Amino acid sequence: MLLSIFQSTAFLYAIASAPAVRAVFYDCNAVVDGQALNLTSLAGDHSVKVIRSTPPSTTTMTWNINLCAPLTINDQMAVSMQCPAGTQVCGIQTVAIEGQNPFITQVIPVSGDLNGSTAQDEAYSVRDHVHLTGGMWGEVYEMETDIDFVCDNTLTEVTHDADGNTIGLQVLSWDEKSLHLQWHTSAVCDEQLVGVQQSTNSTAWNVVKYILIAALLILVAYFGITAYVNYRRGATGVDLLPSSQAIVDIPYVARDFAKKVGSGFSTNSNRDGYAVF
Repeated sequence: MLLSIFQSTAFLYAIASAPAVRAVFYDCNAVVDGQALNLTSLAGDHSVKVIRSTPPSTTTMTWNINLCAPLTINDQMAVSMQCPAGTQVCGIQTVAIEGQNPFITQVIPVSGDLNGSTAQDEAYSVRDHVHLTGGMWGEVYEMETDIDFVCDNTLTEVTHDADGNTIGLQVLSWDEKSLHLQWHTSAVCDEQLVGVQQSTNSTAWNVVKYILIAALLILVAYFGITAYVNYRRGATGVDLLPSSQAIVDIPYVARDFAKKVGSGFSTNSNRDGYAVF
């Protein structure tokens, strides 16, 4: 019986002291480990092209990304020539040969909620990194996108160059399963907003956590001391535990103790500094 009580107390303590669970990355806002990330200024469809000379052709891979929502579906294109509904990161490869119209050779949905079946987007850190999963392409599953954000106060707005590339967005690597991007933006430079949100959430959680821990420690101490006293009196087994009436009286004993402590601090000074308990 006593062992069961201590095991339950240890379990509750573990819950109270556990770190906050990482939040799902949604709508360009996330609270991760008690801190806030706001990337709403980067909302919308963005892209970056990687062009290679592949004689006698030119191959262009266009990486499309939308952090806040699924990529926009192009009604002017065949469904088979674009990524499934719900995709957030998608690569479309085109090949151009001189004298011929460019044609699409690959459509790669790397991350997102593909047709509502694989929603797994997660934010792994607060200011400088986002990890997106959920993609599949042919026989390749568990695809992922890593985006490193770099503070750049000069890029206060999202703009594009003449070729449609989002300025500040670049491809670091692609291995046909994992895409690694880097995004220079001022959206991750506002430490004041993140700090305020972090402080508010963290303080509230810490207060609740410490109250829980204190209450559990007091309860453990009460049961332990009572068991020891009863043991010295010759009790064994369940008789070591406090009686049911003693447990019921705990709130009233605590209330009376608090009143006595309070009256001691409020005693008039004409008692020469002494308080009657």
